[in-house]
Amino acid sequence: MSIEEAEALKNEGNAALKANNLDLAIEKYTKAIELNPNNAIYYSNRAHVDIKLENYGSAIIDSTKAISVDPSYLKAYYRRAIANNNLFKHKLAVQDLNIILSKKPNDQAAQTLKTEISKVIRRLAFEKAIEVQDEDIFAEINYENFKIEQDYEGPTLDIKQLETGDIEFTNLNDEWIKDLVKYFKSLKSGALIPKKYLYALFLKMNNILDNEPTFKEVSMAPTGVKSIDGVSDVIHNKGKFTIVGDVHGQFYDLVNYFETNGYPSSTNSYLFNGDFVDRGSWSAEVIILLFFLKALYPDNLHLNRGNHESVDMNKMYGFEDEIKYKYGEGSYKYFTQLFIKLPLITLLNNDYLVMHGGLFSKPDVKLTELKKKLLKLGNPKEGLEMEILWTDPQDEDGYSASKRGIGVQFGPDITEKFCALNNLKGVIRSHEVRMEGYSKQHNGKLITIFSAPNYCDSTGNKGALIHVEYTNGETELTFTQYQAAEHPDIRPMAYTTNRMY
Repeated sequence: MSIEEAEALKNEGNAALKANNLDLAIEKYTKAIELNPNNAIYYSNRAHVDIKLENYGSAIIDSTKAISVDPSYLKAYYRRAIANNNLFKHKLAVQDLNIILSKKPNDQAAQTLKTEISKVIRRLAFEKAIEVQDEDIFAEINYENFKIEQDYEGPTLDIKQLETGDIEFTNLNDEWIKDLVKYFKSLKSGALIPKKYLYALFLKMNNILDNEPTFKEVSMAPTGVKSIDGVSDVIHNKGKFTIVGDVHGQFYDLVNYFETNGYPSSTNSYLFNGDFVDRGSWSAEVIILLFFLKALYPDNLHLNRGNHESVDMNKMYGFEDEIKYKYGEGSYKYFTQLFIKLPLITLLNNDYLVMHGGLFSKPDVKLTELKKKLLKLGNPKEGLEMEILWTDPQDEDGYSASKRGIGVQFGPDITEKFCALNNLKGVIRSHEVRMEGYSKQHNGKLITIFSAPNYCDSTGNKGALIHVEYTNGETELTFTQYQAAEHPDIRPMAYTTNRMY
């Protein structure tokens, strides 16, 4: 063993971290730990990278190990506080910050973080105290109460409310969508649509999503495909079909996909696999565009829910603050309710199961069980619904604890058993950055698709799309990779003061 070699590896890890090569930084710190497992700094540095990768479970493990090696190393307590806070374990975070402040009362970073967490704790307590369980918040909407803002220069939307209560946009068409995109791009900081249009869109989407199942079935076969339960409807899509991974508020990349791959239409269907919002500073524009496209082509634009379509994540990663900044306090609650109503899973051609996170903590789950049991829940912390949104693959067989601190990690044998049991070609998921935009794991049966290139303007990854072809009863997949599109110089999470991650 060479302490000098371990120090050299640590320095290489520091250089990789500074260059934002996070995977290499993890590798270097891990090798340093293998050479010298009794240095708290190595574990703490790796925890720092874990936090940047949002692997908060791993960060807690490394920070705790650093503390066990050297209880006086205060930076490890700070790392653990950040990780616990980002898992919404606010009281545990405050405990670690109090330890730091008992040793260093003037530690500015610990003081600032404790103040911010204390504000969050008070706000959550207040929100819980005033919470009213509204049976139907959409019933209170009267879009006619809103006037068109005088400075609005975007496309005019003709709105008609039917006797059934549904909303009809009588002039919504392909040209209108492109005019909306042009308008959003014309004001570099993000143009706003009139609140009248937004609230009418809420009503329209509520009606659409109320009629969509939690487990959705789509087929590219012309006719004759039956639902797995023999009862439910199967949506038939003809022509092109594209699967999109995480977008994370990167509006200009989304538009680039549409301009190169074609906008959604009756012969050009899309499945977006969750995480439409958060991080990127055009999350409002992304979700509003997707909702209008869903209103125009309800059977050709499919929206799976991701883990970032939830209240906790939207508070932490920018969407709540962005919506309240752009459209006011009152509008945010409608987005949160619409997110709850999104499907969790789409079964495509009876060949591929598409969901945001991954597989389950038991390998013998049948599709018919999912079809029957899955519920649209507000913020699932356990059960099948949570696992669909949160789990990740690993290279080793079996299961292990999640590096995120929620859900599990599952191996190739789990994927193999699940696909064999359900007669599937494979599973398509998103949820993790892939430097090439996509990856194939578990002997090709598990595909990850990630569609936010240069994620957060810092990762340097490509984005990708999956193109699905269905010929002579066979489903085939091909991939297109993209570099990041140019966009105005506005940093990620520009509308939030939250910097606790």
